[in-house]
Amino acid sequence: MFCSACGSHVEDGEHFCSNCGASLQAVGGVLRQAPAPVVTPERPRGKSKGSVRPKNPYREQIQQLRLQIRQLKLNLKQINTSMSQTRAHYNETAAFLPWPIREGAKMFEDINLLNTQPQKEQLQQQILVLEQQLLSLQQAEMEWKRQQGLT
Repeated sequence: MFCSACGSHVEDGEHFCSNCGASLQAVGGVLRQAPAPVVTPERPRGKSKGSVRPKNPYREQIQQLRLQIRQLKLNLKQINTSMSQTRAHYNETAAFLPWPIREGAKMFEDINLLNTQPQKEQLQQQILVLEQQLLSLQQAEMEWKRQQGLT
């Protein structure tokens, strides 16, 4: 037995569908066979009802690249913030330290920044590569849309 509202399987004797909550006691509330799926073809705006819109082969790849770029930019922002905090801490304390200690503190700051600089450069390079890939995909998508007559 199947719910006539949502098509999910229901047991004999149930009063309500466990999936959608529809009453199974109403006339036509239960079907003996699973309902056939309703398929509605996508169609472009402004076109006739008979035409079917082709699926964009670039859309998902572009979305994935945008998400990856956003994540890398967030990671880069965190590294930049960390580096800024390290510099700010040195600048806040350096004026109050005697010269030999100040030089040691500066070397400590440089070492901390030296450790994060390669990470920063690597992230910048990854972002650049992904943005180039994104640009190529967007250009290919525009060409595909032009060929499909969608633009």
